[in-house]
Amino acid sequence: MKDQQIQYFSVLGDSISTLDGFSYPHDAVYYTNGRKFETGVFSPEDTWWGQVIAHFGGRLLVNDSFSGSTAVKSPACFVESYGCSDERTSYLHKGEGRPGVIMVFLGTNDRGIHAKPAATEQADWEDLSVFSTAYTIMLKKLRANYPDAQIWCLTLPVSTWSANVHYKFPFTFAGSHVEEYCAVIRDCANKQGCRVIDLYAQTLARPYDTVDGCHANASGMKTLADAVLAELQEGKGE
Repeated sequence: MKDQQIQYFSVLGDSISTLDGFSYPHDAVYYTNGRKFETGVFSPEDTWWGQVIAHFGGRLLVNDSFSGSTAVKSPACFVESYGCSDERTSYLHKGEGRPGVIMVFLGTNDRGIHAKPAATEQADWEDLSVFSTAYTIMLKKLRANYPDAQIWCLTLPVSTWSANVHYKFPFTFAGSHVEEYCAVIRDCANKQGCRVIDLYAQTLARPYDTVDGCHANASGMKTLADAVLAELQEGKGE
């Protein structure tokens, strides 16, 4: 990767990637000013995406992150919030500025609403409530809208909660293992010519710390950023 060619980064994500004043809409932001003392996340420099962008000397173009976002279209989400929608996949530029890199960090809420991980029958291939179908369509739309951008697809990381000694990461939830969703992300990314950022593999031995089992604190954000950068080392994720 030639770092000097990367200037503008956009983010397509859920609440883990939100930040007050940097993601839209404002009523769908988890990392608000009111939570900054709880989370330790005060500014872009404290977020996973801000640290990755800074590492490459880049600039944030658009942070299209929305609390509760899924890749799938489901009755449980707002029409404009699902990742495979026309709205979400066409909102990653600003004026004439186009992203050189789009970082996609979705899937946590798909798992949370028990979306079917992968298509297993013919009808699933057109069903936007199936994770593999929605993720594929999302990447195809991103490719069509931003043909010159690199697209980095982040798998689902393993979390810890240092303030809660009873917390155990739910590897299996509602009958599906987290690896099933990660496998879908890897497969879809590879088929669409995108880059896999395997946060799951990186955080198995070093989970990211959170304030509630899901949302990273400042330490957890650094862990996530370090995991992304480790995947981007020469020869990784190619």
